[in-house]
Amino acid sequence: MTAFKVLRSNLTSLGLRAAKYSRIKYTVGKWVKPKEPLQKEGDKGGLHVAPTFAAAKGMKRYVAKNHRLRTRVFLCEIGEIFWRTSCRIKTDKVKLIAEIKI
Repeated sequence: MTAFKVLRSNLTSLGLRAAKYSRIKYTVGKWVKPKEPLQKEGDKGGLHVAPTFAAAKGMKRYVAKNHRLRTRVFLCEIGEIFWRTSCRIKTDKVKLIAEIKI
């Protein structure tokens, strides 16, 4: 399944929630798994992606306005889905496919 990942301009995770102190470095074309133990419930222990391009654009705008961070958006493949809302999916692995220019 594909989704969208919003990252800092240096390809590290945003770290706005539970991953504040352990941001992950991503590489295009390689699978990335979380550093901490995987927890299927809650914010800890998984990777979060946006299910739609619109949700990714909204996250990009939110981060720019509220945290003053420059971000990039990537189309990505994801692993197993642990939970899903209208704006986020929690998964066990992510592989960046291509950057989407906004």
